[in-house]
Amino acid sequence: MENYESDKTFLARWATGELSEEELSEFKNSEAYKGFNRINKVAQNFKAPLLDKRQALIKTKEQITFGSKRRTNTTWLAIAASIAIIIGVFGLFTSSISYTTAYGEQLAVTLPDGSKIQLNADSELKHKRFFWTNNRDVNLTGEAYFEVEKGGDFVVKTAQGEISVLGTKFNIKTRGETFEVNCFEGAVRFDKLNSDEYHILKENDKISFSDKEIVNEKTKEEQPSWMKGISVFKERPLQEVLDEIQIQYNVTFQNQSIDLSRLFTGSFLHNDIDKALKSTLTPMGISYTLSEDKTIVYLQ
Repeated sequence: MENYESDKTFLARWATGELSEEELSEFKNSEAYKGFNRINKVAQNFKAPLLDKRQALIKTKEQITFGSKRRTNTTWLAIAASIAIIIGVFGLFTSSISYTTAYGEQLAVTLPDGSKIQLNADSELKHKRFFWTNNRDVNLTGEAYFEVEKGGDFVVKTAQGEISVLGTKFNIKTRGETFEVNCFEGAVRFDKLNSDEYHILKENDKISFSDKEIVNEKTKEEQPSWMKGISVFKERPLQEVLDEIQIQYNVTFQNQSIDLSRLFTGSFLHNDIDKALKSTLTPMGISYTLSEDKTIVYLQ
């Protein structure tokens, strides 16, 4: 935990030059220092307008007599400067850090509390830049595997709802209409968005959306299959399978009236596009042609 988060007097002592040499040196080497220093400089340069007692008396009498509230240009500039400082501070404190992956890419992320996240392809994770220990919330689009350190509440926000944990290992997949939560260790709670419905998942529990209803399952995996370089499906629409192939290989599909709502059970590897297409399309009786540059798949 950074000093400015754990010590409520830290920033005030820094602004007034009361930090020890050791504290100041450590703070200057932190990621947050530049932002705080910029705000402090603006605040130090701000000067209140000089007070003219005679003019102040006149203005007071005017307000009593006419009931009007007049402000000089200097006063308005001072107010504007104050607002600018407040907006700057608010913008800095509410800023976020985001991590994204492209098609066929994975990314390992370590959060400020030591929690580890592995992002699957075409995914994004966001969290607050500052005061992480006071608000361990992250926003996820796509798919990610979490190993959460114990501590305060840890919440993953998705378009379908929130997943709350205290310290556990779990996987979340949220892509379009597809949503899955798989708990590998510990326990998590899923609260469905705009609903009183919630589900408690323990080790080897899995939930997924099917026709907008939540389906409960049991698994025996020790970690998500995609982290082993393979995507596995059990009675999932073919459209979902093709979407995953697109994410892993950066290809597009040209469809000629193929029914993509048919259910598929099987898997494909992430390191060979030819084998991936053969293992998914051939069992479904679908003919296909892959372009020479391996970027377009023509379904027939």
